[in-house]
Amino acid sequence: MEESNWPKEIKNKKLVVVEGKEDVEFFVRLLDHIGMKDYFVWGIGGKDEFNNDLPLLAKVAGFSDITHLAVVRDKNGEDAFDSVVNILKRKMGFVSVPKKPGIFTTGRPRLGIFIMPGKEIEGNMLEDLCLKMVESHQAMQCVKAFAECVSNLVNPPKNISKAKVQAYLAAQPEVANTIGRGAQKGYWDFDSPCLNELTSFLKNLES
Repeated sequence: MEESNWPKEIKNKKLVVVEGKEDVEFFVRLLDHIGMKDYFVWGIGGKDEFNNDLPLLAKVAGFSDITHLAVVRDKNGEDAFDSVVNILKRKMGFVSVPKKPGIFTTGRPRLGIFIMPGKEIEGNMLEDLCLKMVESHQAMQCVKAFAECVSNLVNPPKNISKAKVQAYLAAQPEVANTIGRGAQKGYWDFDSPCLNELTSFLKNLES
C-alpha cells in the first residue's frame, strides 16, 4: 500500500480492516446505521495486500491499545479464511485465532474474520451482497436486462457482479460510480434481512 494511505495513528478501540477504499465508505455507513461507536475502518488496498500490509498495521501507533480487530475480505477462493488466519498467527503472533468465519475470539484484542458475502449469499464478494440488498428495487429489472444483453457480447464483462453493480448505480437519480459513493447517497438498503449475518458479526465489536 502507498505510504500516504497508511494511518498515522489508530485512536479508536475497534479496528475493521477491509479490502479497498470503496469498501471503507460502505462499512462506515453500515456501522453508523447499526449504531456502532469508537471504530476505525481501514482499506488495505486489495486482497493481494493482506499478506504484506496487515502485519505492518501492528506497527502503527495505537494498535496495541485496540480491543477488537475485525478482518473482512472477499471469498474469491476457498482458502480466504485460512489465509487470514495464517497471517494473524504466523506473521502477527496471535496465539488465539478464530476457528471459523463470523465469530470472535476472547482475550484482547478480540479477533474476528468475515468472508464476504457471507454463508447465506451466493457469490464471492461485496458486490454480490450489495445486489442482494436491492434485489427488489425497480432498477434491478433494468440490470437483469443489461446482464442478459452483455452476456451475448463477443467479449463480455469478466466480472458480471461488478458490471451489475455499475449498471444499478448508473440507474439511480444521481450517478455514483462506486459502492462507497452509492452508500453515501443511500442507494443500498441497509435494513435488508440479507445483512443479518454481517451485522451480527459487526455487533460483536460492542462486546
